[in-house]
Amino acid sequence: MDTGTLATAATAFTDALGSARIVELSHPLEEGIPTYPTHAKYFQNEWLSHGDIARMNQLVLGEHSGTHVDGPSHFPVEGPFAGTSIAEVPPLALVGPCATIRVDPPLEPNGMLPAERILDWEHENGSLRPGDIVFMDFGWAPGRWALGTRGFAHLGEWPGLSREAAELLRDRGVRAVGTDCISLDSEDGGRGELPAHFVLLSQGILIIENVAQLDRLPPRAFVMGLPLPIVGGTGSPLRLLAAFDDSAVADDGTREAAR
Repeated sequence: MDTGTLATAATAFTDALGSARIVELSHPLEEGIPTYPTHAKYFQNEWLSHGDIARMNQLVLGEHSGTHVDGPSHFPVEGPFAGTSIAEVPPLALVGPCATIRVDPPLEPNGMLPAERILDWEHENGSLRPGDIVFMDFGWAPGRWALGTRGFAHLGEWPGLSREAAELLRDRGVRAVGTDCISLDSEDGGRGELPAHFVLLSQGILIIENVAQLDRLPPRAFVMGLPLPIVGGTGSPLRLLAAFDDSAVADDGTREAAR
């Protein structure tokens, strides 16, 4: 793409965003946010520098802090994507059309979403398309994502994808799958097998976890997320935004025709 064409495309993209509703899908990064029990915690330390009037902080965090993306190297998967770091993932891998599947009624504690629930959504909203970024709205984060000990509710008995559901998404050719839970796999429900991570990451399909405000999205939207280019990184925190036309929601602000 030459410079003139790129500038024209950028202008059209900016103009389109000007008329769209924007939803923040990232949780704020602050001390005390829920963290997977075995992962690094998040700390923000005021950095005092002698003789410098500029203010700054030192951040201590894990690659999987807050709203984040898992790269293929996060798990010991086999195949052509084995060992692929987050810095090797195309920079626009998480920019594109998205589909939000609302899991309603919600699953039981440690529930595993069957493939049939995705097929039901497709019956109502049309088939998932190759290249879609798919969000699973388990209704988990609201009321559970909190600071300190109150956030422990986010870390227990969360739902996830069954192997059959993960294989269906793989076969649809989606580029990423996200969840409002701490993990796309329910460890207890899957008895520790973690099928979603192995099925998806082995095919280069990225996983996004701890997504916020999925209940505000219509079934179809556009999403923008940029991972940090961490050399050798297994994942990266994300600033994740969704955009959609106001006609996708009802007058009361709720999602129209969402399933």
